[in-house]
Amino acid sequence: MNSLKKMLLVFILMALLIPTGSNAWQAQEEKPVKIPKEVASLMEANLATRADGIDIPLTYMKTLYFPYQNDYYTVFILKIKNQDLNYISPFAAEEEEEEIPEEERILSCNMDFFFRLYSLGEDGQVTGVHKEIYLPYADQAAAQAFKPEEENIYAFGTIFPPGRYLLCAATANLDLTKIGLTFREINLPHSSDFEKKLDLTPLFFVKSIKRMPSPDTSIFLYKNLFHYATLEIEPLFEHAFSLDEKLDIFYFILGMKPGADGKFKFEVSYTYKKGEEAVLKFEPRVEEVPAPIVSVPLGLSFQEKKLDPGEYTLEITIKDQNSKKEGIKNINFIVK
Repeated sequence: MNSLKKMLLVFILMALLIPTGSNAWQAQEEKPVKIPKEVASLMEANLATRADGIDIPLTYMKTLYFPYQNDYYTVFILKIKNQDLNYISPFAAEEEEEEIPEEERILSCNMDFFFRLYSLGEDGQVTGVHKEIYLPYADQAAAQAFKPEEENIYAFGTIFPPGRYLLCAATANLDLTKIGLTFREINLPHSSDFEKKLDLTPLFFVKSIKRMPSPDTSIFLYKNLFHYATLEIEPLFEHAFSLDEKLDIFYFILGMKPGADGKFKFEVSYTYKKGEEAVLKFEPRVEEVPAPIVSVPLGLSFQEKKLDPGEYTLEITIKDQNSKKEGIKNINFIVK
């Protein structure tokens, strides 16, 4: 990881973990939301079975979460095909549309997204509604380059306390004649879960990271990226790489203890495995940082060896030098 990137990420993490008197992220939590009865009725009707609504197919991809003081900044990610988001020409009359050359014609998308998060008890049963979020979404695309079968990810993030939740994500066209929904159970760990061992936040590969001048003050639905603090992050979920690419991963270590100097000191090891066999292993190294954040670009080449095409697992082992606790987590990838 280059020094500029490391300084940027450590600065952002410290800003998140140090309590402040006022915070723009907290303010976005207080906006009241009223889900239309057509959508709310479908949510309730499907709650017991957690069956998807099939008018608009939705695929739930992943939940990411990052420490934020005593809570988590949680990112919810859906995948949807272009053809299911009602991209249409803005012209009502066909004769007006025909006057525009194909290379200049623009398609527009206007959809509403509704998210209801139920609190779950220890037995997994719903105990109440924790939060509702409404996010309108608008987009435009050139008709000539539009690919109906193309799938994109749609993500938003907000703050949640530790606990168990059931997410119901729904999208609808503006007149509510088509509604799609999907359910996903979410577990945000408590600090007590890390008393005996370390853990990592959900692993994902990163396509790009950019710095923004300030955090979002409202919740937005983003296409193929998400915002976290002052970072704009484009995740990479395909997990297929060529040998000239790098695996850039982003995660936090949970459960570490600072030393007497206030710093976190840990040993990190990376191993590429094919099945149960360790085929490449990076030399363990000790890191000492003011905050437990890691974003490390790893090359697929190691010394004079190269990985053959096939399926692999990246195994990450963390050892806390202060508490002596350890943690292991894996992420799969493919070499093309």
